[in-house]
Amino acid sequence: MCWIWHILYNTIVVPGMLLGARLGELVSPKLRRRRALLHQQRFHLENRASNGAVWFHAASMGELEQIKPLIRLARLRWPTLQIVLTVFSPSAWREHHDIEVDTMMVLPYDVLPTMRKIVEAIAPRLVIFSRYDVWWNFAHVLASRNIPAVIVNATAPTSRRMLVARSFFRCLYSTAALIIARAERHRVWLESLGLTSPIVTMPDSRIDQLLERRRREKDTFPPFLEPSKFRIILGSTWMPDLQLWAEAWTRVDQRVRGTVQLVIVPHEPTPKQCNQVLHLFHDAVLLSQADKLPTPPPVVVVDRVGMLAALYTYALAAYVGGGFGAGVHSLLEPAVAGIPIACGPRIERSDDAQELLAYGALRIVHSADDVSRWMEQLQTHAELRECARCYSEHLLASEGVSSRMLELIERSMQLQGVLFDTTG
Repeated sequence: MCWIWHILYNTIVVPGMLLGARLGELVSPKLRRRRALLHQQRFHLENRASNGAVWFHAASMGELEQIKPLIRLARLRWPTLQIVLTVFSPSAWREHHDIEVDTMMVLPYDVLPTMRKIVEAIAPRLVIFSRYDVWWNFAHVLASRNIPAVIVNATAPTSRRMLVARSFFRCLYSTAALIIARAERHRVWLESLGLTSPIVTMPDSRIDQLLERRRREKDTFPPFLEPSKFRIILGSTWMPDLQLWAEAWTRVDQRVRGTVQLVIVPHEPTPKQCNQVLHLFHDAVLLSQADKLPTPPPVVVVDRVGMLAALYTYALAAYVGGGFGAGVHSLLEPAVAGIPIACGPRIERSDDAQELLAYGALRIVHSADDVSRWMEQLQTHAELRECARCYSEHLLASEGVSSRMLELIERSMQLQGVLFDTTG
């Protein structure tokens, strides 16, 4: 069956993907940026020489954040090997500034000759995939050259994809030498495929990244935040989230509204998106303009990138967007901060949401009335804050998972005869 998928993938999926990318470049700045990055790195790849590397790959920013602790540890534990990092989305390109790697590239589209060329140039001893971004031809080339691949923080595909192409995933994941699942339900699904690869469950390695970031944060309180008000961060928000909150903001009791400050962080804070937020919230001010005001505004719209995780540390509650679309975004950042969290109803793909609900630290909202009610309860219901604190302590107990994960990978590689020099 695997050879049938191989033919279908390379005769239908790959041409369709390339055509879709070319058409998408006509309207998508992100895809045009990706094409430019691929063109820039071509010369570098052609002239690259390697004596062995550990190759990390992540799809986008979230998956990259998950493996940053592993990359730092690999640099220390395997000092004689080069560290190569590839990402698929150009959005993640600018998010690698806080890690040291020897080579950083955008992964080309999954064309078989291209993958052969890039694998030959990098000559990895080991490839570590973050979460789910395992490409068919990429995995096929690694397997054909006996290069072991490990999937960390692995998750099962969506329910719809599980039913349609179960045998596809069986063939794809069978190339992995080790799979470390994000949660028990993902391990159960992976085992149900009949894989022979070892499958274990470990907490999300992103926890270590978040804790490390918290330690690095300065104690200086941002001047655009109001210390005397109840600060709620609306993070990774899309238009349905913002419309809901705009309606709730006008409905909430004026006395409550006077004690609250909203800090809105759009999922993509482009000028167009930020102007749409200003249109919905008439008392909102862009962060770039807030410094010119004598006092912090009641609603701040963050028109910069890379600030969200830090802002959660100064918040007293958080709403995470995406729950009225494809699915809620990462809940770990506000959860680590130990603050009450709310989101929309699309949480089926979020393991963190299930755990937060079990602890009573997450509120699912469906309407503007739900949002208004939650805002009013935040300052008066102490149990909401206590539940959030308890879940934060639960996360702290997982600190160091990245080190344990890397040790497990090393032991697995030793069993397969892949040895790493751990001497400096």
